[in-house]
Amino acid sequence: MRISTNTIYQRGIAKISDLQSEQSRLQQQIASGKRVLRPSDDPIAASRSLEISRSQSLNTQYASNRQIANSHLTGLDNSLGSITELLTNTRTTLVGNAGSLSTDQRSVLSINIKATLNTLVGYTNAKDLTGNYMYAGFQSDAKPFTATAAGATYNGDSNQLYLQVDNQRQMAVSYSGDSVFKAGGNDVFATYSVLAAVLDNPASTDADVINAVATAITSMDGAISTVVNTRSAVGSKLNEVDALNESGSSRELQYAQALSELQDLDYAQALSDLSQQQLILEAAQKSFIQTTGLSLFKFM
Repeated sequence: MRISTNTIYQRGIAKISDLQSEQSRLQQQIASGKRVLRPSDDPIAASRSLEISRSQSLNTQYASNRQIANSHLTGLDNSLGSITELLTNTRTTLVGNAGSLSTDQRSVLSINIKATLNTLVGYTNAKDLTGNYMYAGFQSDAKPFTATAAGATYNGDSNQLYLQVDNQRQMAVSYSGDSVFKAGGNDVFATYSVLAAVLDNPASTDADVINAVATAITSMDGAISTVVNTRSAVGSKLNEVDALNESGSSRELQYAQALSELQDLDYAQALSDLSQQQLILEAAQKSFIQTTGLSLFKFM
C-alpha cells in the first residue's frame, strides 16, 4: 500500500501537535501544582474531590457556627455568674435579717432590696457582643424586662436560638428570660418587690416581716437553683463546643490530606515527564523535517 506525501505530512503534524499538547498540560500542572486540571484528566478523582470539597465547606460552616455559639454561651455564662452572685448575696442578707427588725433595720433592708432589684433588672437586660439582648428570645432588639411596681414585666418570647454546630447536632445557645427568672411561677422580681412593700408598710407586724423574709428566702433558693442549673447547662455546652472544635479540626486535616492525595502533583515525576516529552518532541520535529525533506530528485 502506497502512502502519499500529504498523508505522511499530516501524520507528522498530528504527532507533533499531540506532543506539544501533552507538554503544555505538564507545564500547566507544574505551574498550578495540581495533577487534575479539569474533570477529563481523571473523572473519578474529580468526582471524589468535589464530594470532599462539599464536606469540607460544610465543616468550615459548622466551625463558624461554633464560634458564634461559643460567643453566645460565654456571654451567658458570665451573665448568669453575676446574677447568681447577686441572688446569693441577697439570700445571705435575708438570712441575717430573719428575726424581728426595728424600723430603721426595715428601712435599711428595704433600700437594699430595691437597689438590688434595679441591679437585677439591669443584669437581665444584658446584651451580647452583637448588641442583642440575651434573654429576650427572638425579640432580641427590645429590652426583655421592664421594671414595674410589682417587680418587672417580661417583653420577650419563649423562643431559643439554635445553631447547627455539627453534622447531626443543633444546639440551643440562648435562654428566654421567662424560663430563667420566672420559672415555674417563681417570679424573682416579684419576690423583691413584695418584700420591699412589706418592709415599707408601717402597718406590717413583726410576724408579717418575718414571714415575708422567710418566703423571700425560699423564693431565692428556687431562683438560685434555676440560674445555677441554667449556667451548668451552658457550661456543658461550652465543653461540647470545645470537643466539637477538636473533632472538626481533625476532619479538616483529613479532608485536606484526601484532597492533596487526589489533586496535588508529584513534582519530581512531572518534571521528569516534561523533560522526557521535550526530548521526544525534539526528536519528532527533527524526524518530521528529515522525512518531509525526502525527494526522488535527491537520488537522481
